Amino acid sequence: MLKQNGFSLFEMLLSITFSSLIFIGITVFYSKLQSILLEQNLNIHLQKNIHQGVVSIAKDLKRAGFIANKPEKMNQQPIEINPAKNCYIFRYDSEIRNDWVYDRFNPTKSDIFVYRFYNNNLEYKIGTINCEGSNWEKIFDPHDIKITQFSIKKQNNHFEIDISAQLKKNKKIKYQTVTIIKNENPF
Repeated sequence: MLKQNGFSLFEMLLSITFSSLIFIGITVFYSKLQSILLEQNLNIHLQKNIHQGVVSIAKDLKRAGFIANKPEKMNQQPIEINPAKNCYIFRYDSEIRNDWVYDRFNPTKSDIFVYRFYNNNLEYKIGTINCEGSNWEKIFDPHDIKITQFSIKKQNNHFEIDISAQLKKNKKIKYQTVTIIKNENPF
């Protein structure tokens, strides 16, 4: 009797079919995995940027009201909240000068720090006494992140920073956070 070596045509077709199905399954799984990983990376990118912005605001909010060695020199409100313009003004002695300095000719040497929600972004400016004007610095890249909501609310013994955002390139990627900040300087 002859000994057979190899596979029959049916066995070859069957193995090619199974191999093709496995390959298609792996390809679909891999592309789905890639899209999930991309979405996760975009979520992390948005969250990281928002948290960095909140840390900056929280730093100024915590310091509001501080005057080194002479708290009796406080002659203005350390925190002004203007909900109509969605603007927030913080005052504190940033360079230990025993007073709140306002220098309109050299605003970067002033002790007034202002944040506003404007054109779907948060903007920041040092040394201004109101929420108007130009030359505001954007906290977030306007081509990357759209801020959809921002507010700071004073509660009994703390403040709440509420911010919502989404990515401009992928509107499905959204993030909202509420951060509670305790002011370190009673006023």
